Amino acid sequence: SRQMLFNLLIALVMIYVVMAAVFESLLFPAAIMSCVVFSMFGVFWLFWLTGTSFTVMAFIGILVLMGVVVNNGIVMIEHINNLRRRGMPRTDALVEGSRERLRPIMMTMGTAILAMIPIALNTDTPQGMPPYHPMARAIAGGLAFSTVVSLLFLPTIYALLDDLRNGTARLVRRARGGRRTDAPEPATQMP
Repeated sequence: SRQMLFNLLIALVMIYVVMAAVFESLLFPAAIMSCVVFSMFGVFWLFWLTGTSFTVMAFIGILVLMGVVVNNGIVMIEHINNLRRRGMPRTDALVEGSRERLRPIMMTMGTAILAMIPIALNTDTPQGMPPYHPMARAIAGGLAFSTVVSLLFLPTIYALLDDLRNGTARLVRRARGGRRTDAPEPATQMP
């Protein structure tokens, strides 16, 4: 299990690094990675409901799940960024981007969950083969929970991180220069 936890950590770091390079930002990938956290709640929630034990196959399911969940977040964040680049205000871009990407994300999630149902329900395992139902349940539970929660919270997390980035940039500008270049010169008193 230590090896699987190490693999999970390596996968998270690699996903974050690739997204940071693509988005040229460290904050927007953090918003997308929040979807991975939401998916973990879904995995454990479904395992608890079904009485499924956590096995190596469940770990493999979580690794697969991370890639699918991150894709949904990338689709939404990239569309929101494109709308903002076209000049749309942030709030309008968040609402419009979420509305326009709702259907593709729901279709992706729905088809993936439907594909996992036969595997998740089949608990019979052939001789010498590992049981695959924990993997399918991890993927289905994580996808269902993270999609619903991320569609609600990802725009909010995006706005919070964007505010944090803008506030940090203002602080750095103040610390570096102290005074803005477009500010009027202070009046000097004449003796």
